[in-house]
Amino acid sequence: MPDRTPRQLIADLLRQGPHSAADLARRLGMPMKRVISDLEHVRRSVRERERWAVRAAECLSCGFVFRERERIDAPSRCPECRSRDIRDARFEIQVT
Repeated sequence: MPDRTPRQLIADLLRQGPHSAADLARRLGMPMKRVISDLEHVRRSVRERERWAVRAAECLSCGFVFRERERIDAPSRCPECRSRDIRDARFEIQVT
């Protein structure tokens, strides 16, 4: 059996449970930029009977939740309190 591509590995991990982009980069030993690019592709190629789920990034200082954010990369600061202490968004592929 041929080796799995990085995108396949990312999709496999996301099917097992939620992960942030930073978690995936550490776990797979890949640069963050590459993981973000691959996550964009994985998001667009979710299979039938699966759903792309996002647990939004959240400011740890004031509790602001980045619900409307479409981008995968982490926000640099909170628009409410300007804090840089932000919990990364977590991504998951759920079977429906």
